[in-house]
Amino acid sequence: MIETEEYGYRRTTLRVLLVVTIFAASFFAVTNWLAGFHLFSIIEAIIASFWSWILVISKTTQYLQRWSFVYLCTFYFLVIYGIMITNFKAGLFSWLFIFPILSYLLLGLKAGTVITFVSVSGGLAALGQLVWASNTEAYWIVMGNVGFTLAAIWSMVYVYEAKREEVVKYLKEQARKDPLTGLLNVRDLNGILTSTLQIAERHSQPVTLVYIDINDFKQINDAQGHQKGNEILLAVAKAIKKMTRVEDQAFRYGGDEFCIIFPNCVEQQVEQTFGIRLANEVHENLDKLTMSIGYAQTGPTNFCSPDSLIHKADKNMYLVKSTSKINI
Repeated sequence: MIETEEYGYRRTTLRVLLVVTIFAASFFAVTNWLAGFHLFSIIEAIIASFWSWILVISKTTQYLQRWSFVYLCTFYFLVIYGIMITNFKAGLFSWLFIFPILSYLLLGLKAGTVITFVSVSGGLAALGQLVWASNTEAYWIVMGNVGFTLAAIWSMVYVYEAKREEVVKYLKEQARKDPLTGLLNVRDLNGILTSTLQIAERHSQPVTLVYIDINDFKQINDAQGHQKGNEILLAVAKAIKKMTRVEDQAFRYGGDEFCIIFPNCVEQQVEQTFGIRLANEVHENLDKLTMSIGYAQTGPTNFCSPDSLIHKADKNMYLVKSTSKINI
């Protein structure tokens, strides 16, 4: 959700900038033609037409960052070229001040820093030649003012974008996690399981899914209160985290249900290692707790769909629950 909104924010920003700069380029194409800068006017008209095409595709393109980069390159080229062929009074150098802002808005921190460095360096070089040819006495005053102003804007935008991306990353992580247990949210299960199965199929590796249900959890909540229920959920989640590997993915599937993806593990291996270790860990803290555990394996040759694997593990868990309620 947050990632989609982040993508939408950059798309909207690009479209707004395109509308503004298409109008500006068209306006200056006319005025520069009248002022005698015919080649520059033709280049502006061509670029404005090209931007109009980008505006059309920007609403649906999957390559948003790529087209944003192309847009910025053409925009910065237009400004720098204009500075080189016009005079200082034209005021084209004023567009340099928004180079850092546009770069970070559209490309983010890493790509924005690179293109800002290149475009600002090129813009200052072009401006330096123009000022030196116009008034050598004012060279250091003009370049100092422009340079330090650009540095101040660049610094502020960099700090803002760095903090913004840090906050977005934190929110993404929080959105993926269950607030009580800290395990992954169930809404990511299908996507992560699909990705895991695709990788396993390419490498002919097995994948085992474990489905865990705490027996009589409702009765525990009713008899001992929700605080006790939360303590049990936290204890089970802590045990799961401790017993799983870095590459395993653990989810809180429902109120008292958990799902764990074990890449490159056969069912027997998971049952004899994870199951036993989880049993010992839970017994140390909750010796009267009973759980029903279902195992389901797919691969390494034939693979089922994510939904089928989940259904199979769920079915095996209910089979255990209905027959014996294995006490671990």
